[in-house]
Amino acid sequence: MTESKSYALSLETLPALDFSHHLEDLIELRGFLEMRGISTKNTRIERYISYLKKIIEQNSFNAESIFKNSMGAPFNSNLDWMLYVLREIHELMWILKGLKVHIPPGINEKLNIIVSGRDFAALDSDTSSRNTQFELRIASYFCQAGCDVDLSTDTDVIALSDNQAFYVECKRVSGYNQLSKRLAEAKKQLRLRMPKKNGKRDIYGCIAADITKLAFSHNGLTLGATNEHSRDVIQEKLLEIVGRFQERQLFEDCRNVSSYWFQIHIPSLILQPPTTATRFSSYHVFDENMNRKQRRAAKEFINIFESVSKGDPRETPSKRLTPRNTFTFPKGTLFSFADELPAILAGDATSREEIVEDIASITINDQVHKFSTYDIWTIPAHIKEELQNLMKKDLVRAQVELVAKMYAQRFPYEQ
Repeated sequence: MTESKSYALSLETLPALDFSHHLEDLIELRGFLEMRGISTKNTRIERYISYLKKIIEQNSFNAESIFKNSMGAPFNSNLDWMLYVLREIHELMWILKGLKVHIPPGINEKLNIIVSGRDFAALDSDTSSRNTQFELRIASYFCQAGCDVDLSTDTDVIALSDNQAFYVECKRVSGYNQLSKRLAEAKKQLRLRMPKKNGKRDIYGCIAADITKLAFSHNGLTLGATNEHSRDVIQEKLLEIVGRFQERQLFEDCRNVSSYWFQIHIPSLILQPPTTATRFSSYHVFDENMNRKQRRAAKEFINIFESVSKGDPRETPSKRLTPRNTFTFPKGTLFSFADELPAILAGDATSREEIVEDIASITINDQVHKFSTYDIWTIPAHIKEELQNLMKKDLVRAQVELVAKMYAQRFPYEQ
């Protein structure tokens, strides 16, 4: 589990895409839509564009002035707004990337549906928009790889390469009770819709399942101490959910299914170095009893996935970072502790899913830095154990050292 692992402090920034490039792509998408007779006036596309323009011009502003129908939880800060908006924008940018290579039949109907959705997936009670957007997200992998993609049939995505025919049913799942039902439904659809042959191409059936809301019920964001920690948090969720099934359960009753493609799409706040990212994390399960043709198609399927799962060439390259070796707290530094801090440090007060704000703070030169339980969770286990032992002997000193550790963890680099 990630909580038992240690993650080295990164010595480089992560590659990043400037907001101007995000805006560039959204304006290009708007042009693509309008060229096809799909109006974006008073839609979420226009609101995302307005948001990006404001961010570029003002850096910080009240996002509620743009997203007037999306106020309240889970939007508690400017950072929340940014992460949720970027989650939506990054998926649309990915879809655009595929459409710039290949425009599939049936695309107009799909685009009309996704444009009409609510501003944020976390608030969209009508699932048709995000279900369709997931289909386009999956289709984009094949479009980018140069496949001949068709979205106009009963099958969600049909993609043809030179030697393979991929039939993909896409399902978004929000709860464990729904998971088996939705996968069984997809198996039945493939059984009815997949032909026995497609010319000389090998036939390959896949069920793609977006399990974001199942993995993270708030459908919101994840936190990670480092980029690697953030990645592992999501991968462990994928493994946990897939691990509930035996391979026999996944592949019984449908010889047409050769693989499952489980995916989580979620924004992530990475603490060190401070970065926001949107993760498209995948986990593939293959039928061990595939025949030779299916194995060839499976190899081509993975080649397609890996060939397009790359960074954007416009990204700002990584830069070297210099870690701090010492911290000096000036005279007059103030430490503040919540009454429940000892119990939280001892691990008795909260679950791993519950983040408690304002458990402690430090005031340096009139600037207040507040800490939450997440800051404690990301402290290495051996340091927490030392502080827990110290707490039994000298509670005040243990709390002061804890706050100092949390501050050092938040600001580990030279300015």
